[in-house]
Amino acid sequence: MNELTKCLKAAANERRLRILYELKRHGPLTVNGIAKRIRLSLKSTSKHIQKLAECNFIKREQKSLQVWCTLNRRHPLLQSLLIHVK
Repeated sequence: MNELTKCLKAAANERRLRILYELKRHGPLTVNGIAKRIRLSLKSTSKHIQKLAECNFIKREQKSLQVWCTLNRRHPLLQSLLIHVK
């Protein structure tokens, strides 16, 4: 599957769009914080975050026991998506 198709499929999921929205609105969040905000299990949230990270839409950073997620605002496709994410 080519990179564009893979990323468009990742962005076509409502839960993943919700994750992007929360990161856009609140800035860096932990995986646990995202799970609470979108009311989804930690396991499911982690899987969605993995898909977004594979497309380089988000960056993850391990700090102590927490994994922090931030938007990769330099990604050209993500820049276009964020205009429409509400």
